Amino acid sequence: MTAPGPTDDRPRLLMVMPYRQFVRKARAEGFWVGAIWDPRLESPEYLDDVRALADLFVSVDFQDPELLRRTLREVAREHRATVIYHIGREETMVTAHEVAEELHAELNPAAAIRFLADKHAMRDLLARRGISPVSFEATPTRREVPEAVERIGYPAVVKPTALAGSRGVFLWQDARDRTAWTALVDQYGYDGPFLVEEYLRGPEYSVETLSRDGRHQVVGITEKLLGPPPLFVEVGHVHPAPLPQDRRRAVEELTTEFLTACGYRFGPAHTEVIWTARGPRVVESQARLGGDRIPRLVELATGLDIERAIFAALADRPAEPVEPTATAIVRFFTFPPGRVGEIHGLERAARLGHVDELSLRLRPGDTVPEVRDSKSRHGHVIVLGSSPKEAQARCAEVLAAIEVVIDDRPVRADGRAEALGTPV
Repeated sequence: MTAPGPTDDRPRLLMVMPYRQFVRKARAEGFWVGAIWDPRLESPEYLDDVRALADLFVSVDFQDPELLRRTLREVAREHRATVIYHIGREETMVTAHEVAEELHAELNPAAAIRFLADKHAMRDLLARRGISPVSFEATPTRREVPEAVERIGYPAVVKPTALAGSRGVFLWQDARDRTAWTALVDQYGYDGPFLVEEYLRGPEYSVETLSRDGRHQVVGITEKLLGPPPLFVEVGHVHPAPLPQDRRRAVEELTTEFLTACGYRFGPAHTEVIWTARGPRVVESQARLGGDRIPRLVELATGLDIERAIFAALADRPAEPVEPTATAIVRFFTFPPGRVGEIHGLERAARLGHVDELSLRLRPGDTVPEVRDSKSRHGHVIVLGSSPKEAQARCAEVLAAIEVVIDDRPVRADGRAEALGTPV
């Protein structure tokens, strides 16, 4: 413990793995904020920032669920926490909300968080309610996956139910893919459980929502830009998604029906939906904000700081519905593996007036890692335009301007090898 007991009358918010901006924005809305973190999950420098911002900072091993439960109970009681909240990574969400429920300091029933955090529980719920029907099977270990794929039929999507951030998601297109899939899950050291689902064909979207008292406000719909199979790593997002009104309404209605069925009552949700030939189908959902800089896209396009809006709603100051006035795009860099020689065009691209953020994680002399999930991408750019067409053109301009020489071969950030003029 790094602070004495409570000495003021601010509402007392105890958060599990709150990011820096969450602590800052919660305090700006008038909350005392306690932060509980596993020091292995972020750098010491990052956690020093969280410690400096928070009223209380406590370290604990998240891999020990009973220790986390005990720590939450002790800290909450000692510091008179009125709310225990977790909108970080999914792995410890259910544990945190179970303790919150036990201490009558919850914002959501633990069961609602379980439906959103557990892909199998979500599919079972949807099947029972007749919402967004999708063929699926659950398997406890990798050994049962090949037979489940055969029963679902090729192609089938195999998801590790206990991993997040697109890690280990794989499209089995025929029996020969078993070797590649086995190598992928070996890289994560993961043996199960898995979910095997029918392959849903169509454009994919995420729906950003804020819920309060069980009412779900759709903040906006984001279009996903996906990489090629079998991994489908996300390479970009467009907010708001350019959708016809009838399709937009159907996606919104499915999302709010789904969240209501889960019993979700408060906070952000990031729900992924594919528009199929049979209409929209829920892919999965999380009881948190979207990653991949989506909150920043929302703010650029609408003016709404969706992160601060969470804590404003908790302070009984809910945000009003917002309409977009621009289009914001994030594109991630995915260069081929190899050794980096020179990098060109980065500074010039950063000076463009429509570039909001630009980050490249590669330096001369680095070895470029293979992109196999969202954590292994090589950087990103965010651009803003007055319309989807203008934003897309500006994004293409930036991608074409950045060039990385890899193994003596110039490769642009738009994925083309300059010497040959062909995709890599």
